[in-house]
Amino acid sequence: MKPLFEPHREDIRDYFDSGVEINIASKEDKLLEIANCVYHGYNLYGVLEKHLREHKNMEKTFCHTLCEFIGLLRGNNNINAIGNLTLKQLVNLFTKEVLRLYRNPRHGKPYFATVKEYYDDVINNYSDKDRINALKSPTPLAKIPITEEELREINPWGFDTGAESAEQYVKPIESVTTLFDEGAECVLKCDKNTLDEHNKIFKGTENEYCVHKWPKPFIGNPFTSKVILLSLNPRFKDENHRMIAETMNIYYCEAINKQLLEQMSFNTRSLFCLDSKLGNYKTTIYEAQGLVDGWYWNKIIKNFRVEAEKKGLPKISKKDKHRDPLYEDLSIIQYVGYASPHFEKVPKGKKFPSQYFTKLLIQYLAFNSNKVFVVARSKDKWHSFLGKEIWDKLEHDNRLICRKGGGRMHGLTETTGLGKVDFDRLVNILKNKCKQTFKRI
Repeated sequence: MKPLFEPHREDIRDYFDSGVEINIASKEDKLLEIANCVYHGYNLYGVLEKHLREHKNMEKTFCHTLCEFIGLLRGNNNINAIGNLTLKQLVNLFTKEVLRLYRNPRHGKPYFATVKEYYDDVINNYSDKDRINALKSPTPLAKIPITEEELREINPWGFDTGAESAEQYVKPIESVTTLFDEGAECVLKCDKNTLDEHNKIFKGTENEYCVHKWPKPFIGNPFTSKVILLSLNPRFKDENHRMIAETMNIYYCEAINKQLLEQMSFNTRSLFCLDSKLGNYKTTIYEAQGLVDGWYWNKIIKNFRVEAEKKGLPKISKKDKHRDPLYEDLSIIQYVGYASPHFEKVPKGKKFPSQYFTKLLIQYLAFNSNKVFVVARSKDKWHSFLGKEIWDKLEHDNRLICRKGGGRMHGLTETTGLGKVDFDRLVNILKNKCKQTFKRI
C-alpha cells in the first residue's frame, strides 16, 4: 500500500478535524496511515498543538477523534471509558495503542506489528506504573497479530545450533556432555537482576533457584501437543540433578542435553527422549533421563495412563513405554523456567522478563488454536498472570481444566487433583489423538 501522505507532511492533521480529507478513507485506513507516519518519526502532538495556536476551538474535536480512534483499536465503542485525559495524554496513549498493531514496512507486509517490537516494548515498560494506569482498557489481545514464526524468532530461551550459540545466557554450560556445572550460570541476561534479588533473599533455602543446570521453561512442544499443562517451575533435587548427572555416562548426558536444548527451541515433539537404546547399553535414554529428573512427570503420566486405560485410552506394550503417544500429546509450560526444590514467588510481586514471553506464547495458543489447558499448579496464580481476557477465552471455548477451589495438584487422576468430571473430559480429549499417534509409531 502506498502511503497517502509522506511522514513529513502536515496533511495528516486533517484526519483529526472535520476537514474534507477525513472522509476520503475508512477509519481503518486512516489508522494505517497515521501509524506509518508516527513510526517514521512524525510528531503528531506537535502538529496538532501548532494548529491549536490559531484554532483553539478545535481541541475538543481533536480529543473526541482521538478517543474514537482508541476505541476502534480496542474494540470498544464506549469512548467515555478512556477517562478525562488531556490532549497530550490522549496523543501519547493513541500513539502507543496504534503502534501495538501497526508497523511499516516489514518484509513486504506493510502495517503489520512485529511481535518482537511489541515484546521488547513490554520488557522495557513492564514496571512503568503510569503506563499501566493509562492503558485502562488496552487493545484486545485477540487483535494483536502474533504468528508462530515470530514467537520462535523472539523466544528468549531458544538456540540456533546448540550451547555455543547461547549468547543470551549469563554463563551457559559449554560442553554438550555436561548436565550440571558449578561454574555455569544458566540464566537469561534479561532475568539476571530479578533472579539475583530472589536468590539473595532465599539463599541456602529450598526456594533458591539453581543456575548450574539448563532451565526448563517448556517440556515437550506446546505448538504440536494436544493438551498443555500449566505448572509452576521445574524441580531441583540434588541427588538427581547434581549427583546422578555428574556421574552419568557422557553419551547419555549428550542425548539428554540434546532433548533439553531442542525443547527450549520448540524443536522436539515429545516430553522425553524417545530413543530406545544407546549402542550396546541396556539402559534406554528415556530411563537415563528419568533418573536425572527423579521420574517426576514420568510417574504422573504413568498414573494417568493406568486410570485412563480403564476409561478407554488405548493401551501400549511394555516395550513401547519410552514412546508412549501421550508424550507427544502432552506438553508443559512452567510459570518460571528455573529449577528449585520448592517454588516461592519472586518478592515484591516482580515478574521475570522472560515470563512476558510465556504469556505471549499462551496468548497465541489461546486465540489461534484449539489446544486444551490443564492448570496443574496454583489456579489463582495462573489466573492472575494470564489476565481476564485470555482466561475467559479459554473458559468460553471449554478449553480450560483446573482443580476446583485452587490448590496444587499432585497428579492428573480422578483422585489426585482433577476430580471425576474433568478426568473423564481429559481422557476423552486424548482418546482420538492417541489412536492417530499409534498409526505413526
